[in-house]
Amino acid sequence: MGLSDYELKLYRELQNWEETFFVEETNDFERMYDYWLEESIELIPDELRERFFNNLDQWLFYVQNAIQQSQNVNEKIELILTQAQIHNNQIQTVADLKLLPIEQLNHFANQQISNHQLLSLFQGGMSGSGHTLLLGADLPLMLTINLRAVQLIGSTYGYDMRYPFEMMIALKVFYCATLPKRFQKMFWQELMEEVTDASIPFLYEGNEKITDASWLTRPLSQILKGWFIYLFNKKKETSNSLFSIVFSAGVNYAITKKVVSFAKRFYQYRLLQEKLDNH
Repeated sequence: MGLSDYELKLYRELQNWEETFFVEETNDFERMYDYWLEESIELIPDELRERFFNNLDQWLFYVQNAIQQSQNVNEKIELILTQAQIHNNQIQTVADLKLLPIEQLNHFANQQISNHQLLSLFQGGMSGSGHTLLLGADLPLMLTINLRAVQLIGSTYGYDMRYPFEMMIALKVFYCATLPKRFQKMFWQELMEEVTDASIPFLYEGNEKITDASWLTRPLSQILKGWFIYLFNKKKETSNSLFSIVFSAGVNYAITKKVVSFAKRFYQYRLLQEKLDNH
């Protein structure tokens, strides 16, 4: 069975998105910033630099695994399956969700998107209050919220995150979504090549290296945001506190919106491509 009229229309929309989304001219400031960041990283001894990125990758793997095993995430997946069984009583597992029309899967995904955008908005507002503990937790909480969102969006499209392969793909989707746009196209193409392989294994056998200097722009931006809020709130004025709360909430919301939109398109594209390939 091929694609329905709706699926074919959506597939063409995704192809058009792929052709236009990654087109961006790099300006002089971005080139200068990339050069500065690369040169700064190069000043770090090779062994120390490699250890830093390895530790960062391991920490992301740990967070990813902890999210996947959390009771809250498992409960949300069970709820999705229960809702899906109303439409098709043959659905028992995450992979069975692919039996549903993609319109229904989009509905499930949109629920996760709305929930995580609100969660990010709330968490950003709390960080913007200027409390030292909340500011310090801003970056790890943002990473956790967005990794969790990608996992649940992937699950709604029938990709079981209990498989090491799917966990690694979800992590790479998050990584690609949070890269500066000028670096995204090449990584997107590599990611699509990985998932269009006809013999996708249970275990991940590809390149497990994730982070590099180009990705540091995102965490550095969050750290700078936190530093700005800390300095701004030192004046102890109510208007300053309100501004920093709104500013922080807006920044975190925008990041999550970018991540979940990217993840949704990736898993839609992947599912539709699989249906075409198996036709």
